[in-house]
Amino acid sequence: MPYKLLRGKYGLFYRSPRNIGSRPSGDSIWFDPDEPEQLPSLGGRQIRYGTGGYTTVRLEGIDALELGFRGPNHQKMAESIAARDRLLHLVGFEDVTYERASGDIGIVVRAAYPREIDGYILVHSVDPNGHPVAFAFVGNPVHSDDSGIGWLHPELMEESLNAQLIAGGFVYPSYYSSLPTDLRNKLTELVNTARNSGSGIWSVDLSSAGAQVKSADDLQNYAIWPKLYRRLIAFFSEGHEDVADFDSWIREDRKRDDQLWVISRGELGNMHDILAVRDKTIRLTVKPEDIVMVPR
Repeated sequence: MPYKLLRGKYGLFYRSPRNIGSRPSGDSIWFDPDEPEQLPSLGGRQIRYGTGGYTTVRLEGIDALELGFRGPNHQKMAESIAARDRLLHLVGFEDVTYERASGDIGIVVRAAYPREIDGYILVHSVDPNGHPVAFAFVGNPVHSDDSGIGWLHPELMEESLNAQLIAGGFVYPSYYSSLPTDLRNKLTELVNTARNSGSGIWSVDLSSAGAQVKSADDLQNYAIWPKLYRRLIAFFSEGHEDVADFDSWIREDRKRDDQLWVISRGELGNMHDILAVRDKTIRLTVKPEDIVMVPR
């Protein structure tokens, strides 16, 4: 599959005139392209760059537990931090320190060594927030041509930061219909291996077993599919108190009742079709890797 290739550097902060830090997570990191003009837009969307020249790369095919969503909201903390720290370790950053905290957790990077690390990303879409959605790699590209096209096949994808995080059980799969089938199938193989060995989040995941949710505060104790978590935070933030009302709430708005494809059923549906709520317990009726989201 051809992807647009951008060489550049990963960074966690810049000086202007003081240190301005990023907020890395288990599925996103700052990237400064060597030649940003090579990708002025993609699919009609412009990539957004910050003052320091960095853009936030959203790692394709994965979704990490939320560490700081809409302020202090977070999921199961130990696993959220583990995903972030594993990503930074895979890139090669050491001695990362933070200048702010959410509760007892550092969020904004103050310093790290080295300051920047060479790498490249393979991109074929930009999300609504202007973030390139990409497979990310450290070092120099091995498969590209003079046009800046990178050829991504499953074997090469396994070397990506995305795939390594999936293989270690640090993140959930998150598939969109733009992800080629052969790459999705390879990621699912890695998911199954990690789950069968009980690695990382799979030792505590309650997405299918169900999480008892009496209030938004309960959500910080669980590891569940992050997209469901984000919808639940929105639900409670609007003043709703009983998760039994979640089904009707999500059906009221097509924007939150995401359209999706359930692979095992061969059916096109919406988010309400893959959820079950009973006795204040909410769960997915299919596994996360069985879901392919349809972009808006």
